[in-house]
Amino acid sequence: MREKIYQDDWKYNLVKPWVGSNVRHSYRKCQIHGLENIPTDGTVLIAPNHCNTLLDALVVLRAYKEPTVFGARADIFKKPLIAKFMYFARILPMVRQRDGLRNVLKNKDTQEIIVEILENDVRFCMFPEGTHRPKHSLQTLGKGVFRAALAANEKFGAEKPVYIVPAGLEYGDYFRYRSTSLVNIGKPINVTEFVKDLDLDNEAQIMDALRKELSSRMAELITYFAFDENYEEKWALTKMIAVKDRKKAYGEFGTDLYEDMLRNREIAADIEKAMEEHPEEMAEVLAEVKEFENRRKKAGISIYSFKKKSSPLMNVIGKGFAALIGLPYFIFSAVSNLPLWATSFFVRSKVRDKAFRNTVSFGVKLGMTTLLLPILAALAFIFAPWWLALTLLVLWIPGYSYFHDYIEACRRWFSDIRLLRERKIWKSFKGIVKKYQNL
Repeated sequence: MREKIYQDDWKYNLVKPWVGSNVRHSYRKCQIHGLENIPTDGTVLIAPNHCNTLLDALVVLRAYKEPTVFGARADIFKKPLIAKFMYFARILPMVRQRDGLRNVLKNKDTQEIIVEILENDVRFCMFPEGTHRPKHSLQTLGKGVFRAALAANEKFGAEKPVYIVPAGLEYGDYFRYRSTSLVNIGKPINVTEFVKDLDLDNEAQIMDALRKELSSRMAELITYFAFDENYEEKWALTKMIAVKDRKKAYGEFGTDLYEDMLRNREIAADIEKAMEEHPEEMAEVLAEVKEFENRRKKAGISIYSFKKKSSPLMNVIGKGFAALIGLPYFIFSAVSNLPLWATSFFVRSKVRDKAFRNTVSFGVKLGMTTLLLPILAALAFIFAPWWLALTLLVLWIPGYSYFHDYIEACRRWFSDIRLLRERKIWKSFKGIVKKYQNL
């Protein structure tokens, strides 16, 4: 067993590619942008936004090959068995202020470990918001990442620079399994140079300056809205404009997720500008957006059903034909993967935090596939000819993903059918978009 959490471990190296493969197949599309921004001449602290529980760490982990240690909230480590697993997975406990002053003092020991990790040229990833929130916004950044960076800089900054690298995580949907994920890595903050240029002795002032800089850079890497009383309506309007303006809407399979994010940032900035220049008119628009969203959701219509189509009726017929062709494999996938999806659906129904449900789906797939794959392979090759056994395994492996994709495709197909009947909602959608664009 390795003595240090950052040291090489053959068991960890054996498991990591399998976990990464399961992370990849938890999304229809994964995209990584900005890897060239990670410095190679110093030590690196990765600082992403935190919006999708454990999957945030997992999508960062598979973004690059270099070894990385992560920080996670300390209450997860209370049970010895879980603590042992977290150590194996290269995850350190991070005590938050809400855990009490006495417990926060334990972070001094953790900070020393982080500095040692960085000194040995292993990256450390810390979510500076401290807790997840499934919103396109940022919470106040905690001090942990800055304390660690300053402590590392004090110890060995003269030999090699210390960097904080901001990262933005974007998802097509926070709550639907098999959506999309984007890891957007930004320009690094050279903490060593930053501290020199500030010429301050007060650590609190230095950390405050670093917090403002990091928060600003993180906000530039995601579709960003300030979290206020109008957040939900502004985000809904962003999706409406995005859907109206392009044939392939935000979050659709096959699009460039980074370009989608940039386009949505433009829309978000325009909305914020309109809020300042036309407050009364925008208040009316957002009120109509809220009413539209309530009617749309009540009618069971997806926002993607409103995207541009040459012929809505032919689109419905085409999707129905595709569903018919894919039905046999869906039935095979549903039957052969029954233990996986049934367990996932059951456990998800018991989880109160909706943002954690996709982590549940991932965990069930990872755990049960690891157990069932060798068993099914053995049974197939024992009781069937090798060619049939191999065919069944090749069909079974992607079946769990296909099962979810087929259900999602049917959901949108039914949504398109409903929208054909709901002409008033169509009219409302067009009216709101036109009213906003005419401001």
